[in-house]
Amino acid sequence: MDTISFISQCLAQVQIRLLGSCKDLTQENVLWRPSPRSNNIGFILWHVARGEDRRTTSLEGRATDLWESDDWYRAFGQPLNAPEPADRPGLRSLAMPSLEVLLGYLEAVHGQTRQYLSTLAPEDLGAVPDPSEPERTVASMLRHLITHKNNHHGQIDYLRGLQDETWDLTPGLGVVLPDDDYRAGS
Repeated sequence: MDTISFISQCLAQVQIRLLGSCKDLTQENVLWRPSPRSNNIGFILWHVARGEDRRTTSLEGRATDLWESDDWYRAFGQPLNAPEPADRPGLRSLAMPSLEVLLGYLEAVHGQTRQYLSTLAPEDLGAVPDPSEPERTVASMLRHLITHKNNHHGQIDYLRGLQDETWDLTPGLGVVLPDDDYRAGS
């Protein structure tokens, strides 16, 4: 297996598990916070999708991300330039749309990432998209994306468990999936 396939499979596995963690969520579940200053599942999904959208857009060298080009900000009812990631109170004040909108954006972004990965060759991983940040290679940015999605998937699983102690990931998704499951377009 080549490195690009491995990266693609890592991202596909976490996407499958992330979507599985969102199965049967109600809007109440999506908006629930364990404390007033905690993130809810809706915010975490938005954050994961926005981060992946920005990263893939940067890697591809495009001027606009899907948030803008496909009008996802309108579907979310948010301003084009939603608060910056460091603006925690501003981010917590954003209204969250329905789970269908959140997952629609997440899936559109994942599709964009899969398309980008299909254009890469192993020798592209050492490229530096922004010469002002030579430490940020394509490989390091993709490694961060995998870690980021996995981290936030765990947060969503944790929140699901706090909401319902009997909740568990859909049977079959908690195991390592065979290589063939990724080739099927997950």
